[in-house]
Amino acid sequence: MKLKSMMFLLSFLTILVGLFTLCTESVHAANSTVFRDGDKLKLTLDDGNGVNRVFKFDLPFTIKPDTPIRLYSNYIEIPPGDFTIDYANSTISIADSRPAPYPGSENHIEFPIVTTMEGTVQSVDESTVTPLAGEPKVTQPEVETNLKEIPTPSEPEVAQPVDKPKVIEPQVTQPVVEPKVDQEVDESPEIPLSIPSGENFPGTFTINSSGTSFSVRLKLKNIQPTYTSYVMVKNADAQLIKRIQFDPETTFSYPLSNLNLSTGGYYFYIKMIDQSGNSAASVPQFVPINNNKAQQVEVFIDGKLQQYEQPATSISGSMLVPFRAVFEALGAKVKWDGATKTVTATKGNTTIKLTVGSRDAYINGKLVRLNAAPRLINGKVMVPIRFVSEALGAKVKWNIAAQSVVIFLAPPQVLTTSESEQLMEENENDSESQSNPTILKKMSTTFSKSTDIVFVIDVTSSMTGTLDYVRQKVKGFVDSVPAGSQFAVVAFRDINLKADKDLEFLEFTNDKNKLKGNLNMLHPSAGGDLKESGLEAIQLAISKFPKNSNSKTIIFITDAPVHDKNTALGKARFSVDEINEQLQKNGVIFNAIVPANGLANKQMKKLVDTNEGTMYDIKEAKLNLAK
Repeated sequence: MKLKSMMFLLSFLTILVGLFTLCTESVHAANSTVFRDGDKLKLTLDDGNGVNRVFKFDLPFTIKPDTPIRLYSNYIEIPPGDFTIDYANSTISIADSRPAPYPGSENHIEFPIVTTMEGTVQSVDESTVTPLAGEPKVTQPEVETNLKEIPTPSEPEVAQPVDKPKVIEPQVTQPVVEPKVDQEVDESPEIPLSIPSGENFPGTFTINSSGTSFSVRLKLKNIQPTYTSYVMVKNADAQLIKRIQFDPETTFSYPLSNLNLSTGGYYFYIKMIDQSGNSAASVPQFVPINNNKAQQVEVFIDGKLQQYEQPATSISGSMLVPFRAVFEALGAKVKWDGATKTVTATKGNTTIKLTVGSRDAYINGKLVRLNAAPRLINGKVMVPIRFVSEALGAKVKWNIAAQSVVIFLAPPQVLTTSESEQLMEENENDSESQSNPTILKKMSTTFSKSTDIVFVIDVTSSMTGTLDYVRQKVKGFVDSVPAGSQFAVVAFRDINLKADKDLEFLEFTNDKNKLKGNLNMLHPSAGGDLKESGLEAIQLAISKFPKNSNSKTIIFITDAPVHDKNTALGKARFSVDEINEQLQKNGVIFNAIVPANGLANKQMKKLVDTNEGTMYDIKEAKLNLAK
């Protein structure tokens, strides 16, 4: 009877302690909060302020050195290569190469827990227990929390002698080192871009008073690392000519001179794109560029630069221009009466009359007094442009920095869709100084004989600028490699696990124009999560090499890590090690254009070092990338 009573008491106390432990979902440690989530602990850190890169994690117990720790900002994981951990001082430091967490961002770390034989709950302050949101609140029984004093039978059904009951000490969870797999973990799904376009776009674009530079400022707090921000520049025909990538975390300023724009009218707007191709854009803003060293006044009507036989002339504070050219550009019909030296212009229900030498003008018969009378200059009848433009319903502005008259009959309608943003063809040499374009040129010097080359390119949305670069420079690259070389393209997105539906293979060719045409067929889109299916693309490239005497080379280009089947279950068919074996088996040289640090760099470095290749920084492979 005593034995049964003892066993019953032990079982009851064990259940009671178990309930107490399970209901303890979170504890407060100093200024942080620790949550238990299955087999791991979550610890909140201080909110970001846009400057701080070092965060303290205060805990009532010590995390063992080399315990794998994952860092999140607004629930988006920061790659392991972008931060360091000081276990002795309980701090975590974000690398300078990455923007500091923006103001108001919520930051936390996660680390695994496993059982130990320590016996005392050191990580829980029982007086501050709070359940996780959404969990039922359980009133905790008043029990002693030193678990060493509560024996737990391993097999309560089997009777043991009363004086020596068989018990084991309870196993209490403590953080320890788990098997290390390069800390390669799949990122959390990205938060889709959901900000308004147009007038309500949360950002500003401004030109400085001297007209020499522009500034961009985004008024956002949840800028995800998978969002890419650009300043787009279109010409007067609404064709995209420049795409400038910038860091959205700070106010961004950029000299107009760096764009090498010729005299003319341009539209600037801000655009933000996520990995899945969702985008938002500001209202395009017209910017006149006047490179005339003599500061000759230029006139723009509906964004188009006007060309006059007699240049615009300022008289008595009024800008005069040739009458026929300006009226016709504004859509009016013009008549000239040589006898009376009178100009008559008609548009719709509006009729304007002006006489050379007279300050009296008439709009539909109503007298209007001019500041400056029309006059003959070098045989050309010149009329005041502001008066005639406003009389015909146009808006007129004087841009002092550009010494330009800007006239619009109606607000400009400039598309900001991705379909309208195919970058115009440029002269490769003209843009050399803008993009530090030495990567493909340097790479071309490494080929000593005919080579079959496959460009394996990530074509998710964030790669837009890099794809621009490759398109722009590929002809020069082809001209620089030995004769007899061939070129193919494999494009990949995410995820290519099933039937390679998102993989595109463009056949080998030795025609540089066809190769560039193939590249022009690729349109950056999609992405989903941070990592991409690059290993599947490399495997496809290996399988496509023809059986000939040429050397074999892959040029792999991405801004993100790749899915590895060892760490991304259900998202990849290959591991980095398996692809490495395939490259070696087939004698393929492997070059990579990837970020200078982080997980992508770490993954590709192994392939590059083992397969006689070279690594290049992807920041140097973008046109007009603001650094």
